[in-house]
Amino acid sequence: MLDETGIDAEILSVSQAQPYLPAAAESAGAAQLANDLYQELCSQYPRRFYTFAALPLPHIDASLEEIERIAASPYCVGFTMGCSVAGRPLDDPVFQPVFEELDHRHCVVFLHPVGREDISWLADYNMAWLVGAPFEDTVTALRLVLSGTTRRYPHIRFIVPHLGGTLPFLSARIMRQNDDSTVIQELRKMYYDTVSGSPAALDIAAGAFGAGHLLFGTDYPYCTATEFAHHLAYLGDAHLGEEDLISIRGREAAQLLGISPPA
Repeated sequence: MLDETGIDAEILSVSQAQPYLPAAAESAGAAQLANDLYQELCSQYPRRFYTFAALPLPHIDASLEEIERIAASPYCVGFTMGCSVAGRPLDDPVFQPVFEELDHRHCVVFLHPVGREDISWLADYNMAWLVGAPFEDTVTALRLVLSGTTRRYPHIRFIVPHLGGTLPFLSARIMRQNDDSTVIQELRKMYYDTVSGSPAALDIAAGAFGAGHLLFGTDYPYCTATEFAHHLAYLGDAHLGEEDLISIRGREAAQLLGISPPA
């Protein structure tokens, strides 16, 4: 599919299947297994695949050890975190040591919904993924900003999926409801992947955050081959200039992640 659509390189991550298990040893083992499988695949196809490594949260010591173990890999271009960890929001103070280490290393952190089927109003009709996932994106990004997390750890570059959920649509409301004008400024420092499929939504996100902070995404493997191709093709249907499209299709991501496409 990469060859057919003309995609040079892809970043892999465990998305919602985070290794967030009750026992620290089991969580650490699951994270190491996932990360090592990705490392093996990436080594088979150099410069074609990279990875956002998983962490064995909520176990702090194990997570710090995994960061130390995997961060130096040439295939690891950042880390992934669920939008919550075993029901805890990411701005919970318990996670501060992990954020401190990621900030010290100037890491990229890719967020992803976990599917909150434990919330009663999202429990039926596949609501947790139909609309709950972009709500998770929305709330998590806002909590990281409103809690001061993004200010305390300014060297972490966060990527929020699905065009930031409802954030672009609600940006005016957020500014109207919040006296702190820096909230929108902090949101505009984050990056947002383009997994949507809607040119109108893409236009709104570009207006809210700037096209320079939008990164092409596919949502693979949670899409068909047709949808996979559409995630790239639809970018050209929005009202974006050619330079913005070049940036979104890969130039900005390559600079952010420090990678180059295959020769």
